[in-house]
Amino acid sequence: TPIEVTKKREGEVNYLKDFSPSLGTSTAEVPGPGYLYQIDATIADVYLVSEQDRTEIIGRPTMYFVVDVFSRAIVGMYIGLENPSWVSAMEALGNAMADKVAYCAEHGIDITPDMWPMRGLPEHIIGDKGEMLGRHVEVLSKAFHVEIQNTPAYRADWKGIVERRFKILNDTLVHQLMGTTRGRHYIRGDRDPRLEAALTLNEVTK
Repeated sequence: TPIEVTKKREGEVNYLKDFSPSLGTSTAEVPGPGYLYQIDATIADVYLVSEQDRTEIIGRPTMYFVVDVFSRAIVGMYIGLENPSWVSAMEALGNAMADKVAYCAEHGIDITPDMWPMRGLPEHIIGDKGEMLGRHVEVLSKAFHVEIQNTPAYRADWKGIVERRFKILNDTLVHQLMGTTRGRHYIRGDRDPRLEAALTLNEVTK
């Protein structure tokens, strides 16, 4: 069959990642908002400088987003210097439960509760086989009665809504910041993006 030919030609991993057919949508699985959150992290395409000494480059931050599948709303976020881990994911989930008016006020942004009303935990959380595995996650699941799901390897499309949020954020904001890598590796002859880094962690978060 054509599917078997593609599997042989492209390999099992590439087939699952790039060529497997779409047999449904994420929204079809959820009855309403707050039922299923998707969580994921990526290394931001921008270099940061230290808040104490802006001549010191401190690297690229990790961005976590928690997205409600039904409404596509970003319900929680976290930007930090740690590698993707349960501690960072916990910060993002904590932000999903936090009051967004107070959170924005910490960064000098005034909003009203109706501008970002998302607050609380869902019935289900889906992540990948990284930070969402282990005894710490089991404690969260049992204490708050939240079902934890994990996608199989090479199936990022199973949480494509949060994956897409990273691309939207890069295209609309991150790739316009000073010090951005524009999502590509350094090529000989290019200007080193680290030489243009000028923003701190708090400024990028804001």
